[in-house]
Amino acid sequence: MGKQEEYHLNSIDSIGRLPLSEQVYVTLKQAILTGALKPQVKLNEVKIAEQLNVSATPVREAFRKLAKDNLVVIKPWKGVTVKGYTPEEIIGMYQCREVMEGLGARLCAELCTAEQLEELQALCDAGSATTDAEERVQINSRFHTLISFFSNNERVMDYLGEFREMVNRDMYISTMDQARTDSCNREHAEIMAAIRNHDGEAAEQAMRKHIRNAFVFKKAHADLRAKKFGV
Repeated sequence: MGKQEEYHLNSIDSIGRLPLSEQVYVTLKQAILTGALKPQVKLNEVKIAEQLNVSATPVREAFRKLAKDNLVVIKPWKGVTVKGYTPEEIIGMYQCREVMEGLGARLCAELCTAEQLEELQALCDAGSATTDAEERVQINSRFHTLISFFSNNERVMDYLGEFREMVNRDMYISTMDQARTDSCNREHAEIMAAIRNHDGEAAEQAMRKHIRNAFVFKKAHADLRAKKFGV
């Protein structure tokens, strides 16, 4: 059963020439990733349409796109709920992510070109320099995505792409913690140094350590929330 319907959504601003359904999708997606819409919250199509001052149709279309992103669950006759994950699902995802991202980093180090190295280094530097949470998440996501892309392994790219939005949601949480942000900057620098040296083994180990640390932070954050709210 979904939690009480409490929505904290920003009003829609025109986003370029995007269709209205795309603007609703971007608005809802941002609310989910930033935690304004919590896991297990039931999304009421009519209420969201009223708050965003749109008809129900673009909201319905946005729901379908969010479901493809694995951010909401649509159940016939039961409605739409922000997707949550059990502790077992989170553990399994991070275990697989550690292995696959580690492999991607190894292959990237062994295969990347000089131009690709410069693109990755620019992202690494930009991520360390920015103080904007949203920008940092976008840069971080692209950094990890490009490493998998430069691995030239479609299996790695496809697998990591399946849960990229879930990872982005975790990234928003970590950007709110300065200690974790500083650690991420150091870890990204270690990964980048290994890739630049074309040291596949070091790149894989640095990436695996980075993902393990991300899981430790997420687990600690979840445990603190459980104690605070008694769940």
